[in-house]
Amino acid sequence: MRPASRGRSGFTLIELLVVIAIIAILIGLLLPAVQKVREAANRMKCSNNLKQIGLAWHNYNDTLGRFPTAGDNGPTECCSPDAGYVDRLNWTYHVLPFLEQDAIYRMVNQWSGTNWSALRSRIVSTYYCPTRRQVRLYKNAAKCDYAASRGTGENGVAVRVNLGRSVVMPAGIPDGTSNTLMLGEARIHKAYMDNGGCCGDNESAYHSGWADDVVRHGSTPPAPDVTDPAILDSAPDGHFGGSHPGGMNACLADGSVRFIRFGINPTTFSRLNRADDGLVVNDY
Repeated sequence: MRPASRGRSGFTLIELLVVIAIIAILIGLLLPAVQKVREAANRMKCSNNLKQIGLAWHNYNDTLGRFPTAGDNGPTECCSPDAGYVDRLNWTYHVLPFLEQDAIYRMVNQWSGTNWSALRSRIVSTYYCPTRRQVRLYKNAAKCDYAASRGTGENGVAVRVNLGRSVVMPAGIPDGTSNTLMLGEARIHKAYMDNGGCCGDNESAYHSGWADDVVRHGSTPPAPDVTDPAILDSAPDGHFGGSHPGGMNACLADGSVRFIRFGINPTTFSRLNRADDGLVVNDY
């Protein structure tokens, strides 16, 4: 008698291909959901960054009686403060003690301005938007993805040191702190984050003087970061924007954080950036 045949083991090629196809379909269905969850977490982290920076501005005001200035050039350097001119470093430097970054702040002697160049590479993770980029040096410099608003000209919360304009205090904002944009995400050209490019992302977080690395205007509504290298590298310079789908995070002068859509009415956004037009902004 012949022994009974044993059941076959393993998969046929067709069965294996079917399993692989099913797995691929499941991954395709799950990937967008995973990406949405990741972006939601990144957007929340970015919003929290701005919340912490906004609190630092207000704690600075509580200590010194005014908001921090936005820096300046020179006296001899065209596009950055001269070494030793501590008052002309950007707001990003002056609020460091209120972001628990005293060690970096104390690197620069307040009288002699020593350790000027060393400051360039000191990273503060709170200044980085996680949707846009990793926390590291870019072009051998620490970066800040957030900018203070100069208004539509020189009529915003950010004050240039050498312009002669009065410093800004929360109680002195004519439109009210809840109607005035103080900080927002700065739009950049992502194709030039590591190499080349001019000019809104080419300086360090602290030394750019009165430049659009950490100071932006509200004359143009926010827009997505530029990614196409065929587009001029300076296209996003001076503008607000970001890498989040649909809009950018912004901090108003009262310290509250809002998500402003890219499709905001241009007039509304301009009014939101101006601190002195006497208009209340409700829809943004």
